[in-house]
Amino acid sequence: MIESVKAWIKSYKDRKRAKREQQAAAMLIEQIERALKIELYDWQRLYIITGIWQPPEGRRQGRTIAYILRLLLDNSKPLLLYEPTEVRAYADNPFIEQQYRPVPQHYAGWFRHELISIYEQLRATGVETREVILSESQIIARW
Repeated sequence: MIESVKAWIKSYKDRKRAKREQQAAAMLIEQIERALKIELYDWQRLYIITGIWQPPEGRRQGRTIAYILRLLLDNSKPLLLYEPTEVRAYADNPFIEQQYRPVPQHYAGWFRHELISIYEQLRATGVETREVILSESQIIARW
């Protein structure tokens, strides 16, 4: 009898935790959509929250914005965007078929611009993101 009560309590706590996580994820998606003034596709929402990459085939399906959002919401080290090699490494989306070929410099420049734009919009509306370092002087100022 005691074991079944313990199991029920554990199950109840797990369900409560899962519900809180779902609510937090829904709130984050809502904040992102409000900040960017867009509506994300379902596959983008899934990717942003879970990392599961399942975009539809074809161009203009929102792959880059989903990838940028995932990069910005990752709480690891700051994104270094002041050196072209770093930008090209981030712009080299790991989910495209040419992932090990260097991206053209003009694409890396465009990618940097888009990432900064999204970063600024998210930060302006209070969405927490990882830090983005745009110049070497920012690194010096941190230390």
